[in-house]
Amino acid sequence: MHDIGMNMGQLEMSVRQIDDTIQLAHEWSHLLLHATENYDMERIGDKLEAAIAALDEAHEALAGYPDAIEADHNSVGSVKLV
Repeated sequence: MHDIGMNMGQLEMSVRQIDDTIQLAHEWSHLLLHATENYDMERIGDKLEAAIAALDEAHEALAGYPDAIEADHNSVGSVKLV
């Protein structure tokens, strides 16, 4: 737990859960895309491709989050009693 009350472990687990959810949505979208291709459903396929691209971008945006959490944790000053 950080000096100001932020539990870094919980923060990291929460961000990991978001990233896992993004990856799961990517997998489901990819499976649906293949299903739409089998039935020549081009318009919804285009929508799924756009969603997959957005999910990839979101996943990439979270790359290195453990290091970012650690850096932020180390940069926050601590409270000292005088």
